[in-house]
Amino acid sequence: MSQSPYHHLFDSRGTPVSLGKKVGSGGEGDVYEIAPHRKDVLAKIYHKPLSAERQEKLRVMVSGCNDELKEFAAWPLDMLHNGKGGPVCGFVMPRITDCEPIHRVYGPSHRKESFPNADWRFLVRTAKNLAAAFYIIHKYGYVVGDVNEGNILVTKKACVRLIDCDSFQVQAKDKTYFCEVGVAQFTPPELQKSKDFKMLRTPNHDNFGLAILIFLLLFMGRHPFSGVYKGDDDMPIERAIAEHRFAFGRSAALKGMAPPPNAVGLSVVPGEIASLFEQAFTEAGIPSWGRPSANDWWNLLDALEKRLRKCPTESMHTYYAGLSACPWCNLENSSGILLFLSADTISRIDLGSEWQKVLAIKAPGPVPEISPQKYRCLPAPFSPEVARAVRLGKIRQAAQILLLAASAILVLALFTLGQGFSHPADVISLVPAGIAGLLFILPGRDRVERKRRKKAFEDARYSWRLWEKKWKAEAGDAEFIARFAALTHARQRYETIEQNYKNAVAALGHTSRERQQKKFLESCHIDACPSSRLTENRRAALRSFGIETAADIDPHRMMGIPGFDAALISDLVSWRKQQESRFVFDADLRVPATDIQSLIHTFQPKIRPAEREILTGIEQLFTIQQKILKNRARFQPVIEKSARDLAQAHANLSAVSLVGKWF
Repeated sequence: MSQSPYHHLFDSRGTPVSLGKKVGSGGEGDVYEIAPHRKDVLAKIYHKPLSAERQEKLRVMVSGCNDELKEFAAWPLDMLHNGKGGPVCGFVMPRITDCEPIHRVYGPSHRKESFPNADWRFLVRTAKNLAAAFYIIHKYGYVVGDVNEGNILVTKKACVRLIDCDSFQVQAKDKTYFCEVGVAQFTPPELQKSKDFKMLRTPNHDNFGLAILIFLLLFMGRHPFSGVYKGDDDMPIERAIAEHRFAFGRSAALKGMAPPPNAVGLSVVPGEIASLFEQAFTEAGIPSWGRPSANDWWNLLDALEKRLRKCPTESMHTYYAGLSACPWCNLENSSGILLFLSADTISRIDLGSEWQKVLAIKAPGPVPEISPQKYRCLPAPFSPEVARAVRLGKIRQAAQILLLAASAILVLALFTLGQGFSHPADVISLVPAGIAGLLFILPGRDRVERKRRKKAFEDARYSWRLWEKKWKAEAGDAEFIARFAALTHARQRYETIEQNYKNAVAALGHTSRERQQKKFLESCHIDACPSSRLTENRRAALRSFGIETAADIDPHRMMGIPGFDAALISDLVSWRKQQESRFVFDADLRVPATDIQSLIHTFQPKIRPAEREILTGIEQLFTIQQKILKNRARFQPVIEKSARDLAQAHANLSAVSLVGKWF
């Protein structure tokens, strides 16, 4: 157990305080538990004696402590003195547990380790809660000053906690206690060229760092000022900040900047939020209160969280509902980067049980055959006058036939004898045909009846053809058969993908060494690289280009990063090789869950369309079946009547004319 250099500690009331084990260490001091049973607080003890000004600053902060500050920050609750009534050597603060630094939330590699169930909604909520924390700090007149990723922690519920609060800028009456530290990549452009950080900070300066952190959260660790620079010289992040070279902004191209590869643009957020980023990162933000405040961010991020939707393909993808498609699916497909871990299985359904639902929907079968030919109808009776006219008409028709036949025989005889029409008397052979024509022209009441019945037959036939077409189209089973065939095809695709997934899982056992080594290298984060050339600014640039661990280190990927020369790249490659030499293969180690999840992520987008087609297809198949059965029940009486009507019209017409057997 590490011991504090101070052995006689007292709080502000003169009560002795005993320290337990050391739980943390920083540049200025160490953090200890308070013995014996104080689990809700910790003690920070400074390495060196504090100046009178620093002691007074802590007194001011303790006196200004309240419930809101304690909710969001490890705020000084009480002072600790070296000896009873002695100088202040530390302070008591709330104990914050189950938290991770914020960079482990927005970096995909870290997030998959520390927050495996986090989706983009989680990132939006974290950004919203971060804005709330800054709002509270500013509300009580404090300024964070040293805004950076190291003094912000996040819980599993996306709650935000600020630490190292004793570095905040504090205003007390006419006295300002400055924040004397800072990190360049979170420092606003107007302060970038300052030689030290002992200066008056304003909430507007904090708002720049806040916007940086929100951007890092919403855009997966991409720093807004780290991109592809089109110039010949280097463009480190601090210079890009000083020159307002917002790599994702509207004027990025005019300033020679472009987003890094495999990054999404401002289009993934609502226009109002994109405008806040433009306001925060351009020259418009420099004047006092020129940048969006914490309250501005909270309002819009809260609205965004309410407008998120789930991706229909990947359940772990949530995105702004104003977009037509999921941007994370597109980014993962184009980059091959696993942004969010998926569920434990590639599918949400049990194919066997779902297919039983398909089989339970009985096919309606072929449409019942309905035809006018099946109906035997007697002609409608004639009135006495019409019956007499019909009889006379039949006699006239028979006479016409006989006369035409006689005329034909006479003409044929003349041509057979070789005479032709050589004599005027030969024209007599055409007289029977003329009489037949005269009989055809002479009016008869039977013709009126025949015309009426023919019109009724044609109308009935036209109506029947329309209903027959409708009957086969809407009461037939063609649509059901087509949907069942599509479902069968979807099932086959599903089974193929599922089998390929099982084969891939089995193949993991054959590549265990490579996988274990990759997993090991992914646990070696670039923060641990000891190269003196790898400044904090360059580490941030690496993360913006998607290089977070030793597994990501590739000389070709790093050649395009501003500020990375051959010597620095060589250092990083050497560091990766050092990590590789530390790797020890464990032949007995089971396949890691993260490897399985990577396969799940690969196969889920493939199986989800087939899964979705099966689920929706079952509903559609049942709907089609019900529609067909309802149409048959509704249309069959009408169809049968139409068929009978046509059969009757045919019989009626056949009584006065020869119409054949077909309709």
